[in-house]
Amino acid sequence: MATLARSARWMFRKLSVHQQHVLASVQCGSLHTCYRSLARDVQTYKTEQQLQSKAAEHFDEIARLRETNKLSFEIAVDMYVAKESVYRRGHVEFLYSALGRMKDFKVVNDLATYKKLLEIFPPEKMIPKSSWQVELMHYPRQQQCAIDLMEQMEDNGVIPDHEFGSILKKIFGPDAHAFRKYRRMMYWLPKFKNANPYPVPKELPEDPCLLAALALKRMAIDKENVIDMWKTIEVETEPLEDTFVVSAQSPAQQQHISEHPRDIPLFVEGGYKVWLRGQSLTYFILRADPALGRVVKEEKVEEDLFGWQAYDSEERDDLMPAWSMHQQEDGTVMAMCITGSASKDSLVTWVRYLQRRNPVLEHIPVVFKLRTPDAELQPVPGMRTDLAQS
Repeated sequence: MATLARSARWMFRKLSVHQQHVLASVQCGSLHTCYRSLARDVQTYKTEQQLQSKAAEHFDEIARLRETNKLSFEIAVDMYVAKESVYRRGHVEFLYSALGRMKDFKVVNDLATYKKLLEIFPPEKMIPKSSWQVELMHYPRQQQCAIDLMEQMEDNGVIPDHEFGSILKKIFGPDAHAFRKYRRMMYWLPKFKNANPYPVPKELPEDPCLLAALALKRMAIDKENVIDMWKTIEVETEPLEDTFVVSAQSPAQQQHISEHPRDIPLFVEGGYKVWLRGQSLTYFILRADPALGRVVKEEKVEEDLFGWQAYDSEERDDLMPAWSMHQQEDGTVMAMCITGSASKDSLVTWVRYLQRRNPVLEHIPVVFKLRTPDAELQPVPGMRTDLAQS
């Protein structure tokens, strides 16, 4: 680098005085051009922010006057189209603002609403006329806005249809980058749609009891699993808390409870988080400690065919019964539940209900080991001070 710098200084000294003045003026002109370009970019950014804030105020006004639903969102879009029916000023900023407010108006999963937003683009004015315009992304801000719209559709599991593609083709043409994005979505998203062997319904039930039953049904791996739902006031005359309880237990788990020693306690652990689309629920488990004396046999990666012996020593775990699906290395799961309040009082009611179907449970001590679902994310108070002192 030092050699290159010395060579550059030597070449500059060899130039004539006139050539040095010309080079200096070119450098000053380039700096002036960069300054003007930067000022123009700053002004453009300020204008975009003003247009976007104006569009956000438009949606805020609609939300104050009407209920936030699909009809109100469509009215806001129709009002903008009626106002800018000719030139569509600020349509990119309006679209970005609309994409950010779709969740508030509960239309983030609606395909018809995305089609309506796509129709805001002026048709047949941004179609590239040559291959150079195609590759250089003709009207880049508009195409990027359309790509961001389709990205939001993809994030929310909305698959476009052929009508969506015809609208996009009328706006940007069949060779634009935005239309390429649409073709990739049409190829991959239908394949991914049915890839999950345990699909979650698109419309989740509003009843919390049915939602809890759906979550437990997905978590329970036993096909003979039985799900019970009840209110605490239906089970006890004077319940500790008025809420609902959804319990999941199979006959195999009942057999494990009946075979459990009376002097070894069971544990109620939780709460743990389970997600169904955008909704989270807190569940609890009734667990026993791992079975003592059981040795996990390591699988042999390669079998030695040359070191074979006629009389191999018989390992102890070969004669043990096979583990059931409920017996894991960290313990045996006896039951699962989801309650409306996720409190200890509701779990006490759940254990009392299990005692009806499992009479042995009345003679087994039950220990509650409860924690908050977000306990791992809570900061330890005073930890920074302790570290600083140490």
